Order: sequence, then C-alpha cells, then structure tokens
Amino acid sequence: MEEKNNNVDKEFDEFLDNELNDKLETSIDELEKRKIDNKRIKKIDQSKKRATIESVFDERTVFQLNKILVNGPLERIEGIISSGKEANVYLAYDQNGFEVAVKIYKIDSNTSRWMRNYIIGDPRFKKIPSNVSKIIYLWASKEFKNLKRAYKVGLSVPKPIFIKSNILLMEYIGFESIPAPILKDIKKPKDPINLFNEILDFIKILYQNAKLVHGDLSEFNILYHNQKPVVIDISQAVSIQHPKAEVYLVRDIKNIFKFFEKFGIGLPDPKKFYYEVTNPRN
Repeated sequence: MEEKNNNVDKEFDEFLDNELNDKLETSIDELEKRKIDNKRIKKIDQSKKRATIESVFDERTVFQLNKILVNGPLERIEGIISSGKEANVYLAYDQNGFEVAVKIYKIDSNTSRWMRNYIIGDPRFKKIPSNVSKIIYLWASKEFKNLKRAYKVGLSVPKPIFIKSNILLMEYIGFESIPAPILKDIKKPKDPINLFNEILDFIKILYQNAKLVHGDLSEFNILYHNQKPVVIDISQAVSIQHPKAEVYLVRDIKNIFKFFEKFGIGLPDPKKFYYEVTNPRN
C-alpha cells in the first residue's frame, strides 16, 4: 500500500510541478444557430453524395445496418457528427422521428491492437478473441455495457439504446440537428467552477458506484449541453479491479485539472481528490 501511495504521490507531484461561442447560454442565439445549421446541412449533403455509409465499413457492417434500417429501430441516417480512429458517429432518426446517435466501429486491425490493453485484465472479460472482427464487436459491446452501468447510477452519459455487432445506438445529445459541442471548443463556460465540480463528481460516482474508471477522460470527450457536462466515449472504461485502473484514474484526474487551470479558478489538491475517490469514508 505504501509503495502504491508513493507512486500516486509521484504522479501528482510531477503533474503539479511541471467560437463554439461566448454566447452559448441555455439556448443558442438564433443567428448562430442558423449559421451552424447551414454547416450541418452542407455536411448532410456531402454525406449523401458519398453515400450514407463510407467505404471504410465492410460488407458485414453494411448488411447489419441495412437490417436495422429495414426492421428498426432506425428510420434513416443523416450526416456524420464525428470521425475518430475507432469509430464514426452519425446523426440518425428512429421510427418515431426522434434523433439518435449511431456509432459504427471500424473493423481495423490497428485499432484492435490497442483495444486489448483495456480488455485484458478486466475481470468482466474472461475470454479474449483473436479475430479482429470479434475484438471490435466485443469493444462495441463493452461500451454499451459501460454506458448502461454509468446510466444506471444516474451519471450524465448518453442513454444506450441498442447494440448489434459493431453498431451502437444511443441517445443523441444536441439541439435538433445541431450536435452539442465538445468541452474543448467552449472558450468561456458560464460557470466553470460548477462545471469542474460536476466532472469531479462524475469521476467519483463512476468509480464508487459504477465500479469503473473512464480511462480517457478529457475535454475532447465531454459534451457541453445546456451548460452541463455529458461524458461520451466510454468504450475504454475498465473495471476498478483492472491492474491499470489506478493509473488510468490518475491520468483522468490530471487531464481535467490541467484543462480547468486556464480558467483561473481555485482548484483543490488533485492528490487529495484521488484519495477521496479511491478511499471513500464509510
């Protein structure tokens, strides 16, 4: 225990030593909304010209997606919301006409390699497949299960809706066709102190109640919606019993403290917060 504490102390000591728009309020200014919506329309048009699903997806993915479009719960897919190394996220509509987010994980041998670091050692996964496609399917299922765990304990994450192979449907976060911005793009959040504290509460509740560590938490995967944080990209989250769980936890805390330093607000001791998370009072 003493050795573990010394390692944590060292991590934090090293850490300590070393538009969307200023007017983003409860609702978006109408002029800005029109400007953003025009960009969204252009993206949708470009997406349709390229076809709804890009060529990076294999035939099995297209086949499964067509089944979901024919049999439900999806009605149609519109423009792309974001593109990442592991997946693309699309704006779609369900059979009741409501917006949903569709995350389609790329069948890629390169991404499947680093995914193993977050799977091996997690007691929830006893058998790790060697097949690339099966690794990706397991990864998609992992995010679905992580979202369910976090959502169940009341945390602010997109509600998981449906999972099939490498296709995940979840709650869409945004205003109609305009997706919520990521925290990185918010230069002046209305109440940075409250925002910071809400993210710290997320880390603590995720660890203590959902028994998970996000593992990649930063301003790049927190949405800013109605002046509140909504955490996304939780596929890599690991059980607190994972051998690297505390390493990932320290990294999450460091990332959040580093981002909020620039707002000039008083921040607590990150080391003290770490111990509040991992050693809750009875």
